[in-house]
Amino acid sequence: MTDNHPPPPKPWFGPKRVGYGFCPVTWQGWAITVIGVVVIFILVRVVFMHR
Repeated sequence: MTDNHPPPPKPWFGPKRVGYGFCPVTWQGWAITVIGVVVIFILVRVVFMHR
């Protein structure tokens, strides 16, 4: 009997080599990182434009 399950997906983030935290290791991880930076940039601009 053979097991026909696909291999488990690769994690989007892996441990950093130096320091604490995680680092993107796949394109999905990099996409989430870029989206997060863009969202933070937009929020900062919106907050400071209304002062």
